[in-house]
Amino acid sequence: MSRTRNDILISAFLVLLLVWVVWEARSWPYRTRLFPWAIGFPVLALAMIQFGLACWKAIRERSYVDAVHIHAEPVEQADGGRSGHQVRLEVPTGKEAGAGLDPKLERQRTISISAWTLAFALGFWLFGFKVGSLLLSLGFLRLQAHESWKMSVSYGLGIYLFFLVAFELALGAPLPPGVIATSLGLQSFDWYLVSPILNIILGR
Repeated sequence: MSRTRNDILISAFLVLLLVWVVWEARSWPYRTRLFPWAIGFPVLALAMIQFGLACWKAIRERSYVDAVHIHAEPVEQADGGRSGHQVRLEVPTGKEAGAGLDPKLERQRTISISAWTLAFALGFWLFGFKVGSLLLSLGFLRLQAHESWKMSVSYGLGIYLFFLVAFELALGAPLPPGVIATSLGLQSFDWYLVSPILNIILGR
C-alpha cells in the first residue's frame, strides 16, 4: 500500500471520527457540548483539508507518476557516426519510485497510528475526557513515544488539570463521565478523589 493511499485512508478515518464526535454531542446540554464542539469543528476542518490535500497529491502522482529520470544517449548520424547526445525522459514505475521506502516500516506506522487513534476515541467514550485523556496520553507517551515515567505522568496530569480547571471549575461545564461510570450510576471515576481535595482547597 503506497504512502499516499495511507494518507487518504487515515485522513478519511479521522474525518468520519470527528463527524461522529460532533454529531453525538448535539443532544448534550449546552455547557457539556461546548468542549467537543469548540475543539471538534476546527479539527474537523483541518482533517478535511488534509484529506483534500492527500487526494490532490494522489491525482498529481497519477499524472506525473512519481519522478522523472533524465538519461543522455548518443545520437547516431545517417553515415553511422555519432555526434553528441540526446536527452531522454524516463518515468519510473510506482514500484521503482517507492523503492526507497521500507514497506514493513510503513505498514507498522500505519497500523500504530490507526490503533492509537481508535484507542483515544474508545478511551474518551468509556472513561470521559478527563480520565480518558489522563490514561491514554500517559500510555501513548510511555509505550509508543518511550518517554520516561516522570514525563508521561506529568504530561497526563497536565492534560487532566486543563480539562478540570478550564471547563468544570472556570466554565462550570461538567464533562461526561464516560459510558462505564454512567452505566454503573456513578460520578466520573476521578470525582471521588478530586472532589474532597477541591472542597478543602476552596473551603466548601
